[in-house]
Amino acid sequence: MTTATEYYVNRFKACIMNHLHSSVSGSLDSIYNELKKEIPGEAGREQEMDNLDAAYTLVLEEICGSPQVSSKV
Repeated sequence: MTTATEYYVNRFKACIMNHLHSSVSGSLDSIYNELKKEIPGEAGREQEMDNLDAAYTLVLEEICGSPQVSSKV
């Protein structure tokens, strides 16, 4: 796992934990879309999107317990 992927994994997990303690809930897809909006539209965007997608897959696998087919492809 690259540093950038680990960063996104940590962001996903932080959002999930925050949602557990708030009255406002959010799906993993909504967290993904919010993080996607934060990625600038400049050089390196493709690599950042790859890192975000990898982090999404890792967190989804951790939550569900098995590899999942990503709807992001």
